[in-house]
Amino acid sequence: MTAKLELRNVTKAYGKTTVIKNLSLLVEEGEFFVILGPSGTGKSTLLKLIVGIEQPTSGQVLIDGKDVTAMPPNRRNLAMVFQNYALYPNMNVFNNIAFPLKMHHSGNITQKVREVAEKLNISEILGKRVNQISGGQQQRVALARAMVRNPAMFLLDEPLSNLDARVRFSARSELKRLQQDLKQTFVFVTHDQKEAEALGDRVAVLNQGQFQQIAPYKELYEEPATAWVGDFVGDFPMNFVDGKGFRPEWANIGSGPYSIIIDSSESFGDIYYVFGRTESGEHIVLKSPKLLSIGSQLKFSVTRFKEFRDTPQSTVGNV
Repeated sequence: MTAKLELRNVTKAYGKTTVIKNLSLLVEEGEFFVILGPSGTGKSTLLKLIVGIEQPTSGQVLIDGKDVTAMPPNRRNLAMVFQNYALYPNMNVFNNIAFPLKMHHSGNITQKVREVAEKLNISEILGKRVNQISGGQQQRVALARAMVRNPAMFLLDEPLSNLDARVRFSARSELKRLQQDLKQTFVFVTHDQKEAEALGDRVAVLNQGQFQQIAPYKELYEEPATAWVGDFVGDFPMNFVDGKGFRPEWANIGSGPYSIIIDSSESFGDIYYVFGRTESGEHIVLKSPKLLSIGSQLKFSVTRFKEFRDTPQSTVGNV
């Protein structure tokens, strides 16, 4: 496959603070590529470097094999969709979508707007103001405004985070379907595990300005390259005992060399999890066939594990 985006040894520093550290990356043509990481780790800065809003302190940005490092944003032909969608409240939906075409004095504006609106099923709201439509519709309007220019690539900065949980679920499906229909390259930034799992062909886990691992989400979960990735990726942090990292489902409960005192127990449909602490204070999450009593002791054995030299500082609360 052909590389749509390439970063070569990109570093970004603000004074003495280095936000992106000697980072290299290849994103393939037609790939849905997700950048996943906790807040404050450099995800949005990385997007700004790609689109040209920020300039790297060192390194190169290439699009379709062309070095665009010194190019301004308006010459890179990239479409960026922001978290707040950045729609114009004084315009109706039609004019929001048409705005970039008018700025570039394009022809056939009405036809282009109607074609992209039909693809996104928003033809019926073209005459409405953006404050009269739902959050999911606003997302589609923002995507339509990006699509209408036929950009080389789409950059999306946490575009689903302002939607409620039910709308976010359907929006993920729509976004993945749209990307597959368009056969375009999407680079999508998020802190949300479910978004990364549902959308990404590959996922790059970013921490403190560096990629810890780049792989399909399932591989990140099953074979984390570092203890930090194991701790960060997944609905629950990876458990760590005696240098062994293991997922809740990689243990058998009821007997074994390890034990916890149960702090709490939760159900997710017909799946149950217990949360507890070992005698030495490690926090453990285990999968259980039923809800168990708080304060009771639970023995368990580990049936599968990954060995790490160091256990990570927990990322819980930072995401």
